[in-house]
Amino acid sequence: MAQPGVNVPPQSKAPPAQWNDAETAALVDYLYNHRSEAEGGGNFKQQVFSSAAEYINNHEMLQSTQAGPLKTAKSTRNKWTSLKNTFHAIEKYRNQTGVHWDNETGGGIEGPSAATVWTSYTKANNLMRPFCNKGWEHYEKMQTIIP
Repeated sequence: MAQPGVNVPPQSKAPPAQWNDAETAALVDYLYNHRSEAEGGGNFKQQVFSSAAEYINNHEMLQSTQAGPLKTAKSTRNKWTSLKNTFHAIEKYRNQTGVHWDNETGGGIEGPSAATVWTSYTKANNLMRPFCNKGWEHYEKMQTIIP
């Protein structure tokens, strides 16, 4: 008697979604404009991610620079999760005593002692690394989407 699945060839995985800056901005803008559909904590239903993927895939200005395969509900949800993780990392940093954050200079790290503290902090909090001396262009919209 044959065992089910023994000689079944492995299915190839779809290539992972790639996101350029313009597509990421379009996703944040889309979700910002549909924030009334968000549930607690900036979570959205699957239909919103499907609509966001369709919006990005059909956006005329993005088509010439589209990165990777077409976006899907799953890839937009995954990207949103990544963006929320970045937002929460910034919020965690901002809520510490004695640190600086603004959306223009990020952590505003100046001088060797501050750089040493920043390097130590970002070893355990790698999502913060890009924000040593620059803000995050999506921060204000993310603050509105995620109350």
